[in-house]
This record gives sequence, structure tokens and C-alpha cells, in this order.
Amino acid sequence: MMTVTETRVLKLRIYGIDDLDPIAVYLDDFGPGQGKVVLTCSDDSWSRYWSHMGEKTDIRAFLLEAGEHYLVRKFAPGLDPTETDYDSIVDHTRSKILGMRQLGELSKEQARKYWDEAEGLADIADNNLLQEHYGELLWDVFGDEWWYCLPTQPNYKYEYLVHIINTVKVALMMLPGREGK
Repeated sequence: MMTVTETRVLKLRIYGIDDLDPIAVYLDDFGPGQGKVVLTCSDDSWSRYWSHMGEKTDIRAFLLEAGEHYLVRKFAPGLDPTETDYDSIVDHTRSKILGMRQLGELSKEQARKYWDEAEGLADIADNNLLQEHYGELLWDVFGDEWWYCLPTQPNYKYEYLVHIINTVKVALMMLPGREGK
């Protein structure tokens, strides 16, 4: 049998942050140690339900204590702090080829062949396509698990969510009379 209850949800609007659009935060305590959070900013949104929050009895206190990287992993599973830097892949590969040549691991002809092939890497921004078109080159230069050797850069989407989470935490601390439980 379906049961319907009316509950109170705390909604915060956070605005006036120079480098962020307004943020909306919805905090819904389901009961002691259980709660849900919904964050929105611009056209992006993230939500998460926690069924066990340890000793924290409300979602606000739990959010304030949880680390930003833990929260990112919960709100956006699979979002990594770094991503492949495809703009640097040609220079990175050529640098490795030069090092291999200097160590005598490649002949002059092999080094020239790999050097020329590396130019084509500039046109691809996907690891599956790299494997399909340049897998042999990358395997010869970087080894079996070449994808771990690709250059990386900070992931903007990850940093954006960390910034939003930290802004929300500051806003939660600013609420009067809302000490964490």
C-alpha cells in the first residue's frame, strides 16, 4: 500500500559568486542518519541519497564533514580529477621517442618512423580511436598499458563540481542557528 507524507525540505539559493551561476541546494532529511541532496547550477544538476551517514543525524552536518573529493565521487561517479590532454599528446610522444633514441632503444630509422607517425595523433581526441589507428605506435613507445602514460590535465568538470560543493559548504556554515547534529 502506497503511503504519502508531506515533509519540509530546506532549499538554499546561493548567488553573487563571481565565477558561478546561482546554485540551488535542496536538503531533505529522511530520518536519523538518512538524507538526500540535490544541487543545481546553470543547466547541471547532481543528486545523491545517503541511507547511512554514520553518527551524523542530519544531511547538513554530514555534508559539512564529508570531504569534497568523496562528495564528487558520490554525486558524479566516474568523474576523474584529471583527463587526457590530447593537445599535448604529439609532443609527449615525441619526447618519449627522443629519449628512447638517446638510450639506444630505437634505431635512427625506427625513431624517424615513429616521429612521423606521431603527427597523426593530433587529430584524435578519444582513447578508443587512438587504439584503433595508433595502437601499435603507442604500444611500441609506451608499452602494454600505454593509456596510463598519456599526458593529463586537470578535468574542468571535476574542478567545477568541487568549487560548487565548497561553495555550498560555506553557505551551510553561514546559516544562523543551524549547528550540525
